[in-house]
Amino acid sequence: TPQVKETPAEAAAPAEAAAAPAAEAPTEAEVAAEAEPAPEVTPAEEAPAAEAPATEEPPAA
Repeated sequence: TPQVKETPAEAAAPAEAAAAPAAEAPTEAEVAAEAEPAPEVTPAEEAPAAEAPATEEPPAA
């Protein structure tokens, strides 16, 4: 019985906690993107590099 009561309570807690951070997510994301514009360039350069070797592997096999 205690577990059943804790399940709904825990489910409601994460739901409310996710709603709060979700509203603050865009704010922190925008601040981080404007403060750290380098991270955006790193993934962009790594994306093509990972696709290059991946395309060369299938034909080689």
